Amino acid sequence: MSIGKRIGIEVHMTNRTKIAAAIITGALAVFIAVNLQTFFQPEVILGHWQLLSSILCALGAGAAELLCLTWTGKKAVERQRRAMIVLFLLMPVATLCMMEFLHGTFIYNWWILVFIQNYIFILILYMLFFAITGNIHTPITITNTICYIFGMVNHFVLEFRGTPFLPADIASAETGMTVAGGYNIVPDNQVVLSTAMFVLLLVVAHKMRMENPSKRIVRTVRICGAVAALVFCGLLYRTDWFADHGMKPDFFNQTCGYTNRGSLFQFVINTKYLKVQVPKNYSAEEIDTIVEGMVHDTANAGAVGSSGEERPNIIVIMNETFSDLSVVGDFETNQDYMPFVRSLTENTIRGYVHVPVYGAGTANSEFEFLTGDSIAFLPNGACAYESYINGPQPSLVSSLDALGYDKTAFHPYYGENWDRDEVYPHLGFDRYVDISTILGEDLVSEYRADNNFAKYSQAVEERYPDQQVFLRRYVSDAFDYAKVIEMYEENEANGGQPFFMFNVTMQNHSGYLSTYSNFDQEVWLTGSMAGKYPKVDQYLSLIKKSDEAVQNLISYYSTVDEPTIICFFGDHQPSVETEFYEELYGKSLDELTLEEEEQMYMTPFFIWANYDIEEKTVDAVSLNYLSTLLLETADLPMTEYQQYLAELHDILPIINTLGYMDKDGNWYRIDDETSPYYDLIEDYRKVQYNHLLDKQNRVDSLFLLTDDAPQ
Repeated sequence: MSIGKRIGIEVHMTNRTKIAAAIITGALAVFIAVNLQTFFQPEVILGHWQLLSSILCALGAGAAELLCLTWTGKKAVERQRRAMIVLFLLMPVATLCMMEFLHGTFIYNWWILVFIQNYIFILILYMLFFAITGNIHTPITITNTICYIFGMVNHFVLEFRGTPFLPADIASAETGMTVAGGYNIVPDNQVVLSTAMFVLLLVVAHKMRMENPSKRIVRTVRICGAVAALVFCGLLYRTDWFADHGMKPDFFNQTCGYTNRGSLFQFVINTKYLKVQVPKNYSAEEIDTIVEGMVHDTANAGAVGSSGEERPNIIVIMNETFSDLSVVGDFETNQDYMPFVRSLTENTIRGYVHVPVYGAGTANSEFEFLTGDSIAFLPNGACAYESYINGPQPSLVSSLDALGYDKTAFHPYYGENWDRDEVYPHLGFDRYVDISTILGEDLVSEYRADNNFAKYSQAVEERYPDQQVFLRRYVSDAFDYAKVIEMYEENEANGGQPFFMFNVTMQNHSGYLSTYSNFDQEVWLTGSMAGKYPKVDQYLSLIKKSDEAVQNLISYYSTVDEPTIICFFGDHQPSVETEFYEELYGKSLDELTLEEEEQMYMTPFFIWANYDIEEKTVDAVSLNYLSTLLLETADLPMTEYQQYLAELHDILPIINTLGYMDKDGNWYRIDDETSPYYDLIEDYRKVQYNHLLDKQNRVDSLFLLTDDAPQ
């Protein structure tokens, strides 16, 4: 007697299942073979076993499709039901393995409580869709499809920018898609194995059936599924139960939180914190008191001053992904990648500025600079431009407007990215120059329609002969600065207002793996790191090009008669190989202290003038303070809020999304209630809430310059 008959199962095959099994197994075999080399990369752990697992999943998917099982005997229906229930309860484990492997996590490394939390969460999803569909196979198919899509999105977002996919990123999806062409989206070992597992789960789910289930039991289970989902949502969104039991996002290291506590589970938990909470004990009436308690001399605070004073031209360059990776640790290169910026000392204020983001999130860096507000008080991953600026917003720009400046924003990429085309007018800019403005709406529209960069590049070269417009796929810093100069000269020819330019460059945007005919590799790692980190090599070569371009910009303004100040800084560090950072630190990124992690949130800055200013190095400053330092350097009037920030900087010189540092070098997390500066941080939170969010009760006198001249 065969084993099948002995246990009461008949196995048979049909021509349809044979064909389907062959197609499924063959397609997966080809997919695995094409990407075979990904399992043997040096950074892949247990690559041979991962390859074997992928092959077994492909064979298992084919076998599951090929074989049709039928239960026999007197208790066939009962045994079939039991088997389906057991399989239904086991499937969440396979779902977690498939999804978490895309995040680079092996679930057997989790604590048992973490596994139970994630298992129950996936089971609730199964039960929710069972409540909707009333059958056993569709919920598994829907849940696994959701988990696979989420896992893939999270995988590539993590790879490209170094941080995971967060709920707030959904609002930025359109912006993300516009720069996706600069990345190499290719399968790796994680994608291959997880895809094979996903196909296996789909086939198994398709074969799961429960014969003639009791309507009463089905109805009871559907009700229980709906109740479980409602209880979960109620506990999450209406109470602090999850946070009270340790299931709260790791706001300071979301990657670590996703790894240690489950990626999709953490994603859903993060949705609770999308809305900005009103600060404790907040009252618009007390904002005046908070600010005036910090600003020692308010007699002339917020006054425009004499209209006869000469105002310097102000050019702000926020250079895309410009950073000096040596702040993390020492490494060797074949040549200095930043010789000019390092040498710039005359009439220069310089240092490193702590920024709010790593790897991506440019708009949040410019938000901090232009407003003086901190991303630390907003939901993790949120884009302030897209979520909170929907009307007139007092800013550095509105201050310069009151002082009579001509105000231009310039970014050589798509104007709608991060909603800049809507936000910049709210901040007070007179005009916004984007890539369509400088290259022509016809060329840009055609490129966006057909995505043919070769044709696009050729057409641009014909329109701008003898100029290197593009470096890789983005507008070069050299061409960008030529346009800055051109717009400055047009303003001078038109006679008259002091010139303010806020320029966000594009040249150094990630990724850093593709090769380009218009880009030569000039800088590379040497010594023990030689050849190990190709992303870093390309990135450093780009920084060398940026250094050369800014040297030419400074050289031009050195010959200009009108007093001019240039403020230059990088928006964030690049998302390059994680192993590079870990080699510099000598430890895993998950083991970093707050102070060590802050090193990945530092970029160079300088404020240079073509006239005499006090030269100094600023030891500690964060981006929310930098525009205040710029106004002080230019000797321009400041609002009471800007003066408040200047005073706050003396006490807490660094505040960003990771935490803050006091003047003695002590570090604290932003929500540390034991910190001696907790009340000061909460006061800043309240002032910012009034400035950014409480628009109906905003105390405008604190944030806007008046026409009153100093006494």
